[in-house]
Amino acid sequence: MTFLEVSREPGRSNWELARLAVHLRGYAAYDDDPPADEARRLQEAFTVDELRRADTFLEAGSQDTDRLAAIEARLGTDATGDEAWLAQQLTTAWARLDKLRDRIDTGGSLMANTHVASAIDYIRGSRP
Repeated sequence: MTFLEVSREPGRSNWELARLAVHLRGYAAYDDDPPADEARRLQEAFTVDELRRADTFLEAGSQDTDRLAAIEARLGTDATGDEAWLAQQLTTAWARLDKLRDRIDTGGSLMANTHVASAIDYIRGSRP
C-alpha cells in the first residue's frame, strides 16, 4: 500500500490534518496489529506531504521542558533580568496551557471541545 498521490481534500489546514491523524491513530489501537493498521489508515487518508505536515504540527505543540530546565539551570537560582523573567513566564504559561488542555481532553459533552481546541490550535487527545 502506498500513500495517496493526490489529496482527497486539498486546502486542509495543518490543524485539520493533525486532528484527522490523531483520530485515525486512535482507531488503530484496537486492531490486532496496531502499527500495520495505523500505517494502512494513514496511507489511505493522506498524501506523504499531508502526513508530514500533520506530524510537524503535532511536534510543534509539544513543550520542550528539558530545554527549559537546562536554561533555568544555566541561569541559576540567583538570576535576575530578562532571561530569568522569560523562563519564569514560559514555565507559568506552559503550566496553564497544560491545565487548559487537560480540561479540553476531559470536558466530554459539557462544552464544544472542537471549538475550544481550534481556538488554541490544540488537537484533543494528542498528548501522550
